[in-house]
Amino acid sequence: MSTSTDDLPQRLVNISSQLNRIVPIFQLVLGTFGNIMNIVIFTRRSLRTNPCSFYFLASSINNLFLLYVALLTRLLSSGWKIDPSNSNIILCKLRIFFIYSSLCLIQWFVVLASIDRYFSTCHTNQYRQFSSLKIVRRTAGFIILIITLAHFHTLIWWTVDYIGTDQYCNIFINDYELAFQIFFLIFSCMLPLLLMLIFGILMISNVRKLHIQIAAQNNGVRTDRSRSKDRQLVTMLLVQVIVMICCTAPFATVNIFDLMIKYMEKITYNAKIKQFFDNICRLILYFNPMTGFYIYTLSSQTFRIEIKHILKHTFKYIYIKSGLARCFITHQQNQTTITNQPVSRWAKKVRTSHNLIKY
Repeated sequence: MSTSTDDLPQRLVNISSQLNRIVPIFQLVLGTFGNIMNIVIFTRRSLRTNPCSFYFLASSINNLFLLYVALLTRLLSSGWKIDPSNSNIILCKLRIFFIYSSLCLIQWFVVLASIDRYFSTCHTNQYRQFSSLKIVRRTAGFIILIITLAHFHTLIWWTVDYIGTDQYCNIFINDYELAFQIFFLIFSCMLPLLLMLIFGILMISNVRKLHIQIAAQNNGVRTDRSRSKDRQLVTMLLVQVIVMICCTAPFATVNIFDLMIKYMEKITYNAKIKQFFDNICRLILYFNPMTGFYIYTLSSQTFRIEIKHILKHTFKYIYIKSGLARCFITHQQNQTTITNQPVSRWAKKVRTSHNLIKY
């Protein structure tokens, strides 16, 4: 029995190592596809003029960047022991700077989108005026600047040094390590999650009031149609807030525990078990930059319609460009010559589309 218990920490370490090799690959593939689709969809005419869509677009671009700066390098480092940043001080500083800046931006773009949806669902016209594309663009630029400057200290204090016989990119000053962990917990975890929760509740309250107001109007159907897209954006955002809280809270919890065991002597723990939970929570955290597309697809009919349009035009373009359309038209013409029957409606449609695309 004791032997089995003693083997448990090592088994967890082995499981952790295998997860580091498998899970990030799926996150990279699904995240890359999802964020590229988001970028294409939110730049379409039907959505690009909506203020909330601008935040979703900015978040998708940031997510795609984070997947390759953070997750790909983590896959190589934790899964395959390939990490150039452990031996190159410039790569070390830049990697940490971009990782933590991008992780922070993920949270704050959702916060800004929540604030925008709160204003857009207010029944007072004075508040609704704050939900405009002009204000959103300025706010997004401002928050990017603030977060970039707020993480500038990582370029100074993170460095490469030896731990035993191996080099690591890490913090080697205890006072700064404490300050950095507190800064990350507050600025990238607790504060944005709290704001998401507050404005999420306010959004739900506003939407309920709007439903009551719409039900009391005679032209409720017309009003409902005009607000349908906004309501779906609110639904998309609320689901994303819930998922983001679920993915971020475990990582924040293990960081709080890490602070406690470093500065409270009475806490005992097994280092290997802690390493396992640290790894699991970090893998869960990296679901944030990859889940957006799948959340939007499940929660919004408008988003699904846009996906259908994109896929339809994409397959149509590939069909025509590949030469299959030309072969199909030739086959139809041959059949017409043999049977003296008119060309089918589908062939005429393909021929028309074929003529519209220049080779």
